[in-house]
Amino acid sequence: MLKLRAYKFRFYPTSDQRDVLARTFGCCRFVYNHFLERKQKAFRKEKTFLSYGDCSELLSDLKDEHPFLREVSSVALQQSLRRLEGAFQSFYKKKARFPNFKKRSHKQSASFMRNAFTYENANIILAKMKTPLNICYSRTFEGNPSSITISKTVTEEYYISFLVEEDIKPLPKVEKSVGVDLGITHAFVTSDGKKQLPSKALEKALKKLKRRQRALLKKKKGSANRTKARKKVAALSQKVKNKRLDAIHKMTTTLVYENQVICVEDLSVKNMMKNRKLSQKIGDAGWGMFTRCLEYKCDWYQRQFVQVGRFFPSSKQCHSCKTLRRNLSLKDRVWTCSECNTLHDRDINAAKNIKEEGFRLMNQNTVGLTEVKAWGADVRPICSNLQGNLQ
Repeated sequence: MLKLRAYKFRFYPTSDQRDVLARTFGCCRFVYNHFLERKQKAFRKEKTFLSYGDCSELLSDLKDEHPFLREVSSVALQQSLRRLEGAFQSFYKKKARFPNFKKRSHKQSASFMRNAFTYENANIILAKMKTPLNICYSRTFEGNPSSITISKTVTEEYYISFLVEEDIKPLPKVEKSVGVDLGITHAFVTSDGKKQLPSKALEKALKKLKRRQRALLKKKKGSANRTKARKKVAALSQKVKNKRLDAIHKMTTTLVYENQVICVEDLSVKNMMKNRKLSQKIGDAGWGMFTRCLEYKCDWYQRQFVQVGRFFPSSKQCHSCKTLRRNLSLKDRVWTCSECNTLHDRDINAAKNIKEEGFRLMNQNTVGLTEVKAWGADVRPICSNLQGNLQ
């Protein structure tokens, strides 16, 4: 099955390539900020919305006013407009905040479509460049990239991302299925009793991160020492991010390889982050990224991914007799059912309930869809044999 897959590698540009990339980053940032400001003014004064087509027509006039925009690839500038349009669409759908202006001191990036670079024998030559990029390939991929994205971190590291359409072969079918309960003490707990310890990447680096942030605040604004201190904070933050992402990829890949059906709970992470006592640990756990990785990997390898509604009482319901316990607090990690006297581990009991509810939703017919909507459930069939049950 053909799927779009991204590959990211580090590369080391020459001094001339750095100059071209610096101009490209600056022009893309200028175009993005310029049209973001125009969109805001058009809405405030005239109550009108500038679409991508309107901004694309105005871009030609902007190039006449600022000739330096013609020194870089026009494709990168058009992609900057598409990013702005995508940011507004995410805002309208309440998936993200209102778009912010891009800063020179933050991460820089520019996207190029197939007509703005040449790819031959694993060599990439961007528009306005004469020599190929020195890319450190850590793995190989088949096919030609349809688009690439060049990014520069705050610590001045350069990365290139390829978007390639590949034929991903499905994994062999297995008989095992699992329910997954996400948590803080453990990264996840499965219905068969497995408990995975979290990476705690932020918690382990928090002391050093606070020390570097205090040192940054003491530096004079605009000084070279402040720039050095800011890069040290950014480097440690990037290391924490990489550790967390690496742990999530390893855990999700293991789950997808070992199970045919994976049932998880749809958590409202945005609202849970409002808890001042647990927000830091919830953010360090990376529940949203964990769920997204599970979903697209199930899509790649032909596994079945089911999300149980966030209002389903997985922790409070007894798996044996289905009795609900109303007064269950977060500190109650082990509890006994008042009806059947069954001793429950809170997380394992929740995982078993999630698995059972996930299978119930999978086998749901058209008559029972009203009950599914009542729980707020989201069933996402990855294999074709599930689609008939939901139509």
